[in-house]
Amino acid sequence: MVLKFSINYFIYFATIATVVPYLQQILKMQGFRAYEIGLLLGIYEITGVFGPLLVGWFADKIGKYRIILLILAVGSSISFLFFIFDIGFITAALVLILFGMMYRPIASLTDALASRTLPFAIRQYGYARIWGSIGFVGISFFYQIWGFLDTSSPERVIFIFLILMGLLFFSNLTLPVISGASTPNSGNLYPNSKTNEKQNLLKIIKSMPMPFWIGISAAFIIKMSMSGYYSFFSIYLNEIYKINSISGIWGLGALAEIPVVLWGSRFVVRYGVGKMLGLAAIGTVIRFLIYAIAPPLPFMLIAQLFHALSFGLLHITIIVLINNMIPEKSRALSMAIFGGLSYGLAGFIGSSLSGLILETSGFSVMYLFCALISFGAVLLVVFFRKVFN
Repeated sequence: MVLKFSINYFIYFATIATVVPYLQQILKMQGFRAYEIGLLLGIYEITGVFGPLLVGWFADKIGKYRIILLILAVGSSISFLFFIFDIGFITAALVLILFGMMYRPIASLTDALASRTLPFAIRQYGYARIWGSIGFVGISFFYQIWGFLDTSSPERVIFIFLILMGLLFFSNLTLPVISGASTPNSGNLYPNSKTNEKQNLLKIIKSMPMPFWIGISAAFIIKMSMSGYYSFFSIYLNEIYKINSISGIWGLGALAEIPVVLWGSRFVVRYGVGKMLGLAAIGTVIRFLIYAIAPPLPFMLIAQLFHALSFGLLHITIIVLINNMIPEKSRALSMAIFGGLSYGLAGFIGSSLSGLILETSGFSVMYLFCALISFGAVLLVVFFRKVFN
């Protein structure tokens, strides 16, 4: 079972290694300015609010996780093809909405399926999910060494993405099938929950405990700051360091997260969710301060290692929080809330603001702004530290 999810995560994160570093460059080569790229990628991120939320709720309702994953893989492939054409701002926005609604829910739905079907979910999830990081790192360094992809080859990016999504489709066919829709559990797994067969979406959301919402809020702030990285880091490397082959530098960040994803849950259980969220936020602040001063390349590469905290530790901490506090029947929805709010809405706000600041003030001010935002997560966790005790 773990092997099937491991292969699936490997392929899916290989697609992310293809899309994330180069989508911003594809938009730049279409002739869009920094604030337009920020807004377009913000629109793409906002689909992460509605896509994972609706798909997660629907998957919990009907229980057909694997079929939905197959549909999402096909829809993602078809929509990404439109980037072959020379398109205007409105068309690009519509394409990104379609692509985001199909592509963004895949991760949270796979996480939820793993959570429901792995016998020892908290421990085995880390072993399976680590192969996602390995896939991202492996394909990134492969691109770097091979030299097939760079910032001037959008057609190749699209071609490779389609191949990888085809592999993901066949990988999805091997995932376990849950028979029937979710049924309520007999006992309450967190305070104030009301187990009722007719629970609607709003009631389920309202019944989720306070530590979950504080954790999601901290993740929201950190991910909003990270939008300056996800939306403009490739352009930053190209313009500040004159680097065109960027995959290896992205891969370095993912490489740093592997030990954290693999063993991080042990530290979360030992030291607590609150402390680990605070550590993730502090690491993110330091990372962006380094980017802001645009140091010599070796020091900038060191900053990439902080991805272990700003992504790896943050992600595994939220996963542990969800597995400990959310009932099995609602985990797809809780994963969707995490993916939707902490990635989607946060990404829209952060990307749009980062693009506007970059357009008017440059990279240094933009990354100082990102550091300031992530410091807000530090303050939040400190203020609500007793909630996690």
